Amino acid sequence: MKSKAHIFLESAFYTLLTLPKLIILSKRYAAKRIKDYKNNANKIVILGNGPSLKATITEILSMKQNYETLCVNHFAESEYYKQIKPNFYVLNAPEMWMEDVESFHREKGQKLFKSIADNTSWSLQLFIPAQAKKVRGWQKVLSENKFITINYFNTTPLEGFEKFIFKMMENGWGMPRPHNVLIPSIILSMRMGFKKIYLAGADHSWLKEIFVSEDNEVFLTQKHFYDEKKAEARTMDKLGKGSRKLHEVLEKFTYAFSCYFLLNRYAKKKQISIINLTEGSFIDAFDRAKHIEA
Repeated sequence: MKSKAHIFLESAFYTLLTLPKLIILSKRYAAKRIKDYKNNANKIVILGNGPSLKATITEILSMKQNYETLCVNHFAESEYYKQIKPNFYVLNAPEMWMEDVESFHREKGQKLFKSIADNTSWSLQLFIPAQAKKVRGWQKVLSENKFITINYFNTTPLEGFEKFIFKMMENGWGMPRPHNVLIPSIILSMRMGFKKIYLAGADHSWLKEIFVSEDNEVFLTQKHFYDEKKAEARTMDKLGKGSRKLHEVLEKFTYAFSCYFLLNRYAKKKQISIINLTEGSFIDAFDRAKHIEA
């Protein structure tokens, strides 16, 4: 167990290490105050794309007038996108818009942005990392749709003293390592002023989907509610290229799961409730419930 002195020195070191990253990587235009989009109910449902979302989607559709909705990643390619008409859309993975990636990711990204542009006929606030602003391809596709407003956010990794992390995070200069799209989705929801944040389809049950081949390649089957039966095992890449080793895959998961505890501590300080509706979810940081409060 680390001593208090050790923890203090370690936090001081990582805080000092983070400061130059903020100066170099974070963009002022992405740190601006987020407009207050919350409804009178102060509630938002974040729709993860895990297989369990199928079990919750009917309830969400029947009560969607009582809260705002936020979707992520490839949700626009599903049949439910035009039914739910989400208020917010968060994209996080760089391979979705980067051009210097393997063709598999480039084609998936092109299909995604076309789906968003073609299927959105209501006011949509789309949030995407600041790094994406210098890539014109995806912007050209979305610019043809007058209903979509693009917002940028900083993904500069924050480490160090917890108070420092919280201050930089709430002012939009960065966030704890966003190794999963759920992390920026929760942070943006808190910054928009929502007091109750529900998570649906946040299975995070990848651990039981990992295996190592006889060639020492690490495979992961990432199942979603829209492709659960068709999903195939693939290697986990690094920014759309190559593949990760097992310790790198597990490290990525560790960052995500530990980050949820950090976000929950911040939420409690701000009197925000983060509630996980996902049955069988591997996330152990948040309170759970079976249904959305009426």
